[in-house]
Amino acid sequence: MSRLTAGVVGIVGAALIALPAEAANLQFWRFDQQENRLTFTTDTQVQPRAQLIFNPTRLVIDLPDTQVTSSTTRQRLQAGLQEVRVGQLDAQTARIVIELAPGYTLDPQQVQVRGETNRRWFVQLPDLIADDGSIAANTDRSEQTAQATNQSTNQVTDDNNGASNLSDTATQVQSIVATADGFFIRVAGKAPEIRLRRSRRRDPERKIIFELPNSSIAPNLTPEALPNNRYSIETWEVSQTDSSVLIAITLGDDSPDWRAIVTDISPNFRGIAVLPDGVAIRDIPDSGAPRDTVPAPADPITIRPPGDNLPPRELPRRPSSVEEPSDSNALPQVPQGRIVVALDPGHGGRDPGAVGIGGLQEKQVIFPISQQVASILREQGVEVVMTRNSDIEVDLDPRVQVAERANADLFVSLHANAISLSRPDVNGLETYYYSDAGARFARTVHDTVLRTMGMSDRQVRQARFYVIRQTSMPAILIEVGFVTGAEDIHNLRDPEWRSRMANAIAQGILTHIQREF
Repeated sequence: MSRLTAGVVGIVGAALIALPAEAANLQFWRFDQQENRLTFTTDTQVQPRAQLIFNPTRLVIDLPDTQVTSSTTRQRLQAGLQEVRVGQLDAQTARIVIELAPGYTLDPQQVQVRGETNRRWFVQLPDLIADDGSIAANTDRSEQTAQATNQSTNQVTDDNNGASNLSDTATQVQSIVATADGFFIRVAGKAPEIRLRRSRRRDPERKIIFELPNSSIAPNLTPEALPNNRYSIETWEVSQTDSSVLIAITLGDDSPDWRAIVTDISPNFRGIAVLPDGVAIRDIPDSGAPRDTVPAPADPITIRPPGDNLPPRELPRRPSSVEEPSDSNALPQVPQGRIVVALDPGHGGRDPGAVGIGGLQEKQVIFPISQQVASILREQGVEVVMTRNSDIEVDLDPRVQVAERANADLFVSLHANAISLSRPDVNGLETYYYSDAGARFARTVHDTVLRTMGMSDRQVRQARFYVIRQTSMPAILIEVGFVTGAEDIHNLRDPEWRSRMANAIAQGILTHIQREF
């Protein structure tokens, strides 16, 4: 989570002298071409240095005392911008380069490098200027982007004949990622139909081919984005044939068989889970990765289809004196009358929060927990207001105002913790408060969660976080575990564990209401 506020760095076309930075890891970055904006996050405070370099023209952002841990190192762009690339300049400095296309430049005085928090920065570029003096505005990019669509798609495989637009097909294949349980092929549009073929025993290579009729390939799905050499699958190949997409996987010598299951949870979570057949994913090694490279981290999507018979992940044992409620009636009863609780899922949208082991993002852990807490409280007659109800970015003050406008009785901000990836030994629960009333609330919830979940106790602490300092009602901030912790990471990825955590937090809130109201 982000805890401090950073400042603004100017750029004048030369290297900017900046204050020393603490050791940090560059965990996440993305360039939004529609907004002409680069956003990046680190795990601790940094102070960027920016300069404009020519021949070729490129904006260079150096992050002193920073290591690159982001799995993405390059993003191709269009219309006046060539690409963004990320790498290690030297042992102490991470470098982000935004290279302009030939024939374009920009006014360095108009570049803004701004710290939204101590860990999240954005670089706002002005309009690009062509050699003839014209401006490459966003409206000018649309035609070029459309022209680049087929070029990008054709790069997926040499025999790709180009992808159709989503409007021309029922399904569009958008990405293929490694997950905690196998692989996930994410699609847009309708849930796909799958036709599966396996190679014959006499074939020189073991392959499985998934054919998706009436489908197309998204322009951003390139060979570099495919999860090769993961979980004993050596290569992925994606190609377009008429109105079908063919996805071929080449299996390593020790690879098990794989099965495909269509997953249609929601329009935003639709696709194909590719899972090992009869083998636990933890027993499958990566295959064929060169010794001097690091395999791409797994996307933190966890998919367990109905009837999955893989061995369940062992959860921390709970004290025998604590029994899990068999139904909602076992939860503490709240008094009659209107009780309002404001729930604040941290981060969201472009702000992933902390990014931990295997690329697990804080927002992906916190949002489902907060939704389940809200559901449990509402079942017990508590009125709940949420500071966000979807994956959107919300600033700190609007979160406070949601609680104030609702005249909330209690405020609970939910987060996941992080520290340097070099400290996987740090795990456990932390709860923060600001006021004396918040201290009593924090202790009740913290103790309830500890008894229920069997976690390491990292104590209840006072802090000056904005959302618990600016709210007028008793307010707490809960860190449910470390996305960088070797113990916590398995729990935070586990939907069953997250449900237990939500129930424990709800129990703590209801217990406090029972005592204080």
